[in-house]
Amino acid sequence: MIPFNYHHLYYFYVIAQEGSIARATEELRLAQPTLSAQLKQFEDFLDVKLFTRENRKLILTEEGHKVLSYAKMIFDIGQELKDRMVDLSYKGRPHIRIGVSNYVPKTMIDLFLDFILKNNLQTYIHLQKDKMEKLIQDLEDHLLDIVLTDTPFEASLGGDIQHKFVGKIPIVFCAHPKLARKIKRFPKDLDNHPLILPAAPRQIAYTLKEFLYEHHIEPKILGEIQDIETVRRLALRGYGIAAINALTVKEAPAKQKLEILGKNFKHTIYEKVYIITKQRKQVNPIVETVLKQFSFDK
Repeated sequence: MIPFNYHHLYYFYVIAQEGSIARATEELRLAQPTLSAQLKQFEDFLDVKLFTRENRKLILTEEGHKVLSYAKMIFDIGQELKDRMVDLSYKGRPHIRIGVSNYVPKTMIDLFLDFILKNNLQTYIHLQKDKMEKLIQDLEDHLLDIVLTDTPFEASLGGDIQHKFVGKIPIVFCAHPKLARKIKRFPKDLDNHPLILPAAPRQIAYTLKEFLYEHHIEPKILGEIQDIETVRRLALRGYGIAAINALTVKEAPAKQKLEILGKNFKHTIYEKVYIITKQRKQVNPIVETVLKQFSFDK
């Protein structure tokens, strides 16, 4: 019997990740017959069948799933070791890699970065914005330490993925002072006035539409725009009423103030923020501090 070695385990791991030997050969730069032979040797050593074939696809067997769980733990720890060595290139500076989903407002990102830098001004920050699917995959692959998102965690993402609700900011309706003077009864007077909405699939877009429906309001929808700063500027120019979070309104330059409508109206719509992390053997101390201390409510 051949001796067990980690090359066999890694080849199996890549095949399982890629879903086929053909795609795994591209990743491993090995000939297909060579890789097939290596997989066969590994199955012979374990005395189990790791894959079955269905419609030209490799499907993990029950035993294959068990082996994959061990392989994943082993190579995750190996990736963590590599990450810690790479961190040395920053000459001892603390380092955090942050992923941000496309719909998190810039003002909330600013608050998050401000918290990190106030705790340690020497922190080296790598930040990227992307779709949630890509961010979660990068988190799994140890390319990110933490993800900032406006959507709740989905349990199906996996047991080693954790989430934390860190705060909420009320959504307010605001407008140029000239347009704001026309809204005397809020929210009733929103009816038939131009309104700028955040673009779907942002969670808040659906909540706002429910709010309008519940209050029997039919505004003239100017459009649905993803970038909140663009929404704010359009409202500032008097093109319509904007539905944006109160922090964005508050942090605007002094000469570019919008007037908040219905200031005495009880807030029912909120922009929420969640942090998603993955359990590590060696926890990034910045991530640990964030999870223990960072939160906000405005």
